[in-house]
Amino acid sequence: MIKLVQVFLLIITSICLCSCTFERGLILFNVEPITRENALQDQKIFREGERVYYLFIAPKKMKHEFIRVQIFKMTEDAPWGGNEVVRTKDYRLMKDERYYQSNYFTLYEKGRYVMQVFSHSDFQHPLALNDFYIK
Repeated sequence: MIKLVQVFLLIITSICLCSCTFERGLILFNVEPITRENALQDQKIFREGERVYYLFIAPKKMKHEFIRVQIFKMTEDAPWGGNEVVRTKDYRLMKDERYYQSNYFTLYEKGRYVMQVFSHSDFQHPLALNDFYIK
C-alpha cells in the first residue's frame, strides 16, 4: 500500500512540475549591429551611453503582429529586491519578421538590467528574457 501511495505522489509531483513550462525564445546582445557573422558573439557588459544592439528570436512563428519589448533595472531599493521599469516599447512586426526582431537602445545609468519580450496576446509570460550589465 505504501509503494502505491509513493508511486501516486511521484506521478502527481512530476505532472505539477513539468506541465507549466513555456517555450522561450532567445535574446542576444552586442555592441555592433547584429549580422550573420557576429550573431553568436553574445555580450553581457556594456558602457554607459553605448548602443546596445539586440536580436530577439522567437521560439516559433508569431501569429500576432505586435510585440512589447520591456527593459527593467534590478534595484535593491525595494524590500526583498525589486525592479524599476526603464523602457517599454511596442513594435509592429512585418510579415517577414514573424520569427525575429532586431533594434538597439542606449542606457545612461549603471546597473543590472533585464530585457523581456512579450506577445500582445499574453503580457504575463514573456516570449524571451535575458539580462545584461551597464558598467
